[in-house]
Amino acid sequence: MTKEFPFFKVHGTGNDFIIFIADECPINIKDQDFIKNICKRKTGVGADGVIIVSEITTNFFKMDYYNSDGTWETFCANGARCVGKILYKKKLIEKKVNFLAGDGEHQLKFDNSDKIWIKMKPPSFVTEEINLFQYLGRHINSGAKHFVCNVDNLTKDLVEEFGPKIRYSDFFQPNGVNVNFSQKISNNIIKVITYEKGIEDVMQSCGSGAVASAYYIHKYLKLISPLKIKVLGGELNLIFNETWKNVWLGGPAKIVFESNIKIDLFN
Repeated sequence: MTKEFPFFKVHGTGNDFIIFIADECPINIKDQDFIKNICKRKTGVGADGVIIVSEITTNFFKMDYYNSDGTWETFCANGARCVGKILYKKKLIEKKVNFLAGDGEHQLKFDNSDKIWIKMKPPSFVTEEINLFQYLGRHINSGAKHFVCNVDNLTKDLVEEFGPKIRYSDFFQPNGVNVNFSQKISNNIIKVITYEKGIEDVMQSCGSGAVASAYYIHKYLKLISPLKIKVLGGELNLIFNETWKNVWLGGPAKIVFESNIKIDLFN
């Protein structure tokens, strides 16, 4: 009889993940082909990425995030909320917990609504202004690497056309970059659409991209905390201080289903 092991399908504002708890998995789930196959939407479970959770205690966990092409990425803020949702539901963590991702240690906490909050690393500019395909923007590190530019009329069609061009531009070779187009709606509302490398598609939501976009807009046009960030998959919330040293990203996380997978199904 073929052995099975559990997984969770979870999403945060439309950014969806397959989540495994490492201690429950008898095979190498970090294998790139396994991740590619299980993330396929027509022949696998389907997801933007895979998260492997380990070293779980009541006040700590470690997460490793992999894009749907099997590449490892430093951090995924939406994914971190989804992990928190699962671990709290399973009564494995408290309402406030530290966790370790590829970019370092973070904090996670639940509020009295359906929001889960992640303390982000302070964002920073990697470059000065860059002009790519007539779009002026900057390279920003917000836990993951992002290019951000601000436009007056943000549409999904715009990001579908220019997102991949900037992602694969010579400037960001060989590793590429996540591409964010943003628009200031008011002093406390912005809109963000992200094209993500490793998934190679326009995203319903990207948490670290939303933070990078807010940081960029605030530099030039000034924003007020708390900030609402409109994404294709819903709404994120951002709290920041004047120095951007204390930055919290909040949003929902929804468990779609939990099930078991056969060991040999995607090998």
